[in-house]
Amino acid sequence: MKKLYIHILNIVALVLYFIFNAFAYLGMNFTVPTEPYTAEYTFLGSFYVLLGAFYYLQIKYNSIGKFLIIIVMEVVFLYVWGLNGQSLLEPLLE
Repeated sequence: MKKLYIHILNIVALVLYFIFNAFAYLGMNFTVPTEPYTAEYTFLGSFYVLLGAFYYLQIKYNSIGKFLIIIVMEVVFLYVWGLNGQSLLEPLLE
């Protein structure tokens, strides 16, 4: 698979993650904090780390079959992380 498609897909994903995180960050700042937002900020930053890890795997394994498997893994992993990631980080950081 051409690496151009991989780059385009990941740039689109980066823009979407940036928009999501910007709204989440702004939403957290409209409330009065009762405790520090360490877990929430770590959770938002972890999306970029995960995107970078999957981007590296896509560049390394760029055949169409492996690429599709990695994309499916990325979507499932980010969906599960988005649902449960913050609740997993809070006991560790606070």
